[in-house]
Amino acid sequence: MVEQPAKGEIPEGVLVPSGVITLPAKKPEQCDQGSEADRGLQTGELKRESKATPPPKRLPAGDKESPPTVEETRPCTTKVEQSPATTARRKRRVVVVGDSLLRGTEAPICRPDSSSREVCCLPGARIRDVTEALSRIIRPSDYYPMLLIHVGTNDTARCDTERIKCDYRALGVRVKEFGAQVVFSSILPVKGRGPGRERCILEVNTWLRRWCRQEGFGFLDHGVLFQEGLLGGDGVHLSRSGKALFGHRLANLVRRALN
Repeated sequence: MVEQPAKGEIPEGVLVPSGVITLPAKKPEQCDQGSEADRGLQTGELKRESKATPPPKRLPAGDKESPPTVEETRPCTTKVEQSPATTARRKRRVVVVGDSLLRGTEAPICRPDSSSREVCCLPGARIRDVTEALSRIIRPSDYYPMLLIHVGTNDTARCDTERIKCDYRALGVRVKEFGAQVVFSSILPVKGRGPGRERCILEVNTWLRRWCRQEGFGFLDHGVLFQEGLLGGDGVHLSRSGKALFGHRLANLVRRALN
């Protein structure tokens, strides 16, 4: 799943040490020219009053003076909470977003309640494409119990695991801004694309599982479930039975999130 702070401001999810503000000393108030004190100084009629300071109280021998008591006054803080009415007005939506492997999963995911479930299929999408598309998909006015992301198959064609990890990290920073529960779906296996790509998928999935745990994201591990009989003729997309199984697994996760 996806698992950082902006510069120069207080972005979401970033801890910024609070500053200490020193206020200028308050200037003493000046009496106007017509004050009683000035008139007294001008006429010589100002009387000075002096109060006799009482002598210090002597304690009996053997007794010690207790230290002064300092009363600490803590600032009063007000906790602002959203009212139940405000929360109820926000629409609950679960969004499943990813590459073309999501095509055909719309029916099992959205059939129970299409008003609260949405599948966003981005054909040919890479990890960076999903990162850029989220701002157009997520509505700030809605409440998202879960954001399910399945992407990465097209990125493994280059077998550049370090770049894939870097793109996942950037996606993790982006999704944390929405405050939703985020679940990453593991990259499905491919067939007939060479051992290098198979090793890349295995390495990325192993890292992705560990990274999601570190960042507090969920991880849906498909393992080696989608292999013989579930992959299409091109060895990348799913067969009809593969789409049915994939959609069923995603739909179960969505149902648990809404319930």
